[in-house]
Amino acid sequence: MKIQDVLGASPFVRMGMRLSRIVPAGPMYALARFIGWLGLKRRNNLFCAVRGNLAQVLGPDTDPHELDRLARDAIVHTGHTYFDMFRTDSYDYVKGLVPIRIDPDDWSRVREAFESPRGTVVVGPHTSNFDLAAQWFVAQGFEMQALSLSEPNKGTQTVNRLREERGMMMTPIDQGSLRQAIKRLRSGGIIITGVDRPVSPDDEPLPFFGAPARLPTGHVRLALQTKTPIIIAACTQDDDGVYRIHLAGPLEMEVSGDRAADTRHNAIRVLEILEEIIRQHPSQWLMFWPVWDND
Repeated sequence: MKIQDVLGASPFVRMGMRLSRIVPAGPMYALARFIGWLGLKRRNNLFCAVRGNLAQVLGPDTDPHELDRLARDAIVHTGHTYFDMFRTDSYDYVKGLVPIRIDPDDWSRVREAFESPRGTVVVGPHTSNFDLAAQWFVAQGFEMQALSLSEPNKGTQTVNRLREERGMMMTPIDQGSLRQAIKRLRSGGIIITGVDRPVSPDDEPLPFFGAPARLPTGHVRLALQTKTPIIIAACTQDDDGVYRIHLAGPLEMEVSGDRAADTRHNAIRVLEILEEIIRQHPSQWLMFWPVWDND
């Protein structure tokens, strides 16, 4: 059995949730370090997927030992982020007990977009505690429909239920959820989704860190169809342990009249911003699926 299947299994996720609420941070962080060390020693599928992605991000001249270290650190960081998310609840966000840092000018600009009647598409990468950041938005009083994987494993389904308990509206991507998203955007609502993970082999390749990757473009098609802007949101962790929410936009869609060309052009604009964030925090890009077709 692949380690992704083990870590994604519902019993494993439920156990992690329970332990995070009763066990202090020290032992849980030690467990994360052990899992990272195990991945490095066994070079399992999860470790190799992270390492392969980082090799593309950092380039062919990167020292192999440095790639090993960064891939191990990404696995360790994942454990930290899950622990920090599992041990918080909705009241912690409201009371300001969640360690989050955000530039007030950026937030003022994005908040204005959220409150406008046009609707907003929020996209981001799987960096650091992206769940914590999304739930922070909801705690500020903004209802969000999250477009998630169409066929999540049982562990992801368990986490999705937790996300719903924190106020997120989780909708696996299908025709019904997309119609719901269009209606929501046209009525001034907010859609949120990740855009750095391949979801379909039928997607046209887009340039990402200098190589073609089959990444989704549905967020751009939604923005073009509803004439709404895109906000880029990402989460990283500072050296003092506080999570930082990075915001870019609102990004207005640039149109030429050629829908296919416009979709590709605007999707690339979004990816270029994501590249900048990921390149600055490579060990916090928690992408456990191969993004590129290379071995």
